[in-house]
Amino acid sequence: MELKDFAALIAVGAQGQLGDQYEISDTVTMKNNSTEYTGIMFQKKTESVAPTIYIEDLYESYKNQEVTVRDVIREVIDRYEKSIKGMQHINGLSVDYASCRDKIIYRLVSKERNLFLLKDMPYIPFLDMAITFHLVVSIDDSCMQSLKITRELQQRWGVSVEQLFKMAKKNTPELLPAKVCELNRLMERFMHAGEIELEQEEDLTNEEKIDMIVVSNELGINGASAVLYDGVIEQIANEHDSDLYLLPSSIHEMIVVPSGDEDLHKTFSSMVNNINQRYVDEDEVLSDRVYIYRREEKKFE
Repeated sequence: MELKDFAALIAVGAQGQLGDQYEISDTVTMKNNSTEYTGIMFQKKTESVAPTIYIEDLYESYKNQEVTVRDVIREVIDRYEKSIKGMQHINGLSVDYASCRDKIIYRLVSKERNLFLLKDMPYIPFLDMAITFHLVVSIDDSCMQSLKITRELQQRWGVSVEQLFKMAKKNTPELLPAKVCELNRLMERFMHAGEIELEQEEDLTNEEKIDMIVVSNELGINGASAVLYDGVIEQIANEHDSDLYLLPSSIHEMIVVPSGDEDLHKTFSSMVNNINQRYVDEDEVLSDRVYIYRREEKKFE
């Protein structure tokens, strides 16, 4: 059974379980990097929010004969009910500009991989990336709920891209403070249970070889944009008295390296490309390029 047929079957089953107070359908949603996800959308007729529960993992379990269709229907409904509890902030959310201006943040995404999505979003080009804008709905120590700011919402607010950037530049560091740490803490996460085995010439994590710093935010979500925070990259460059290489390991963090040895640029480029292809989920890839921060000019290139 193909995924689309499986999704339609689960939607019908969930509809039968929950009854006519719901309108339940299968859907395909485009996420970051134009990655498509198949899910089941639950629209309760008395509510304005329609959560979508993605089912790729359940489809794989079904294909491996680990679960039945009935198991999947129960699991999807259970996930929906849990998501509703976590979405209480969205119901009744006011989207007037006065209420939202202090909740506008920015993110960094690949421009080339998001050409379709960016048609409907205000953004600012940055190198080969795009600075996009989002509205924080709720945030705590472990997760954040947010909504994309579309061109329709921007027009409703009557604000320019520059005004969005001004607000996001103020709000993002306040809501998502920068976190700067040594690379080995990040690598421990990826190398757990042997998830990453770099080639010998790409093994640059040993402190005796080279200083490598990870820049993200305290939440660890969409933290690559922390390189845009005032003073963060400048302070690292000043501390090392050096220009910096910036390696986009994912949308969640940047690896920063003092650029004392310019011969390393080729090695870094190979490393970023290798990690993107082998270890980073498609929807979390930021770029295959290695960037440089020029300390004297205070400029990225």
